[in-house]
Amino acid sequence: MKTVIYYFTGTGNTLVVARELAAELGDVKLVPLRRAIQPGGISVDADVVGIAFPVYFLNLPGIVRKFAENIRFSGKPYIFGIATCGERPGGALFTLKTLLEEKGTMLSYGFVVVMPENYIGPVDLMGDAPLRQEKYMHALSRIPAIAAAIRERKVSVPEGSDSALLKIGGPITSTLATSLYNTPGRLHATAACNRCGTCGRICPTRNIAVTESGVSWGKDCTQCYACIHWCPLSSISSSLHNPHCTQCYACIHWCPQTAIEIGGRTAGKPRYHHPDVSLRDMLEQRGE
Repeated sequence: MKTVIYYFTGTGNTLVVARELAAELGDVKLVPLRRAIQPGGISVDADVVGIAFPVYFLNLPGIVRKFAENIRFSGKPYIFGIATCGERPGGALFTLKTLLEEKGTMLSYGFVVVMPENYIGPVDLMGDAPLRQEKYMHALSRIPAIAAAIRERKVSVPEGSDSALLKIGGPITSTLATSLYNTPGRLHATAACNRCGTCGRICPTRNIAVTESGVSWGKDCTQCYACIHWCPLSSISSSLHNPHCTQCYACIHWCPQTAIEIGGRTAGKPRYHHPDVSLRDMLEQRGE
């Protein structure tokens, strides 16, 4: 049985779960989801396909949504999803299910694995630090059962919720963090930055440029301001230029100098990445 698991990770939580599951299943190919996104999509030839990702704003990260929209399958593989989250998975797996159904295929099963929180945006959710070891152990204890379900090719409704409240709450939360507070636009490097380049090398969307003069986000924006001047509602401000940030916060959590902040709300806050994941692992996700 040929099995491939595509994964996306910001702080390493999802990568660890994918690794443990691959070891339990045996004969599994782990592929960084970022490196599988190609112009024209990707065609997958496997008996079993897994898509592992963290939950952002109770839903799929933008980069995972793009992958799911572009992936194509040869035959009728057994497809499963793995959603890691700090507490609540929201409707992320149901969104994945819908995207796959639009392609004429199905999500056979969707599993939720709770891991330590790593959201450090406008609202800091990382207060679960004392519970990290407990979460690690609970996550590991779930792996054998998940592997057994995959081996048996069980089919079930995804874990999580498809409630109307979550469908409304997720987008509202995302809008508040992304547009109102403008998290991407507030990313900046402090004087502690030594231009080591880690943030630019680790960013999965290649959205960060590091030069002798400083660090900039949204490097692919040409600043032509056409979006501002031509918007019929005049609702775009120049501070919103940062089109490719997927808000994984890898740049913040992996900065060796703790020199990256979001406005002033993250100053002095602890950073996090999974202890069993290295910077080398993260660079591999980017293709370096």
